[in-house]
Amino acid sequence: MINVIIIALVFGYSGWMIYRHVQKGKQGACAGCDKGKTCAAASLDSPFSCGGESAKGKH
Repeated sequence: MINVIIIALVFGYSGWMIYRHVQKGKQGACAGCDKGKTCAAASLDSPFSCGGESAKGKH
């Protein structure tokens, strides 16, 4: 019985992590990044900014 509970917990956690990964991927690179507020590339002044004009022109 305990084996079934452990397996259910492992599969449940794996499913949750996959779901979170997909949701963060849909938000985009900077929005899904945990370091978005402290990252130099995420600042609006950076040429590599996720939301800046120069980054949009490169894609």
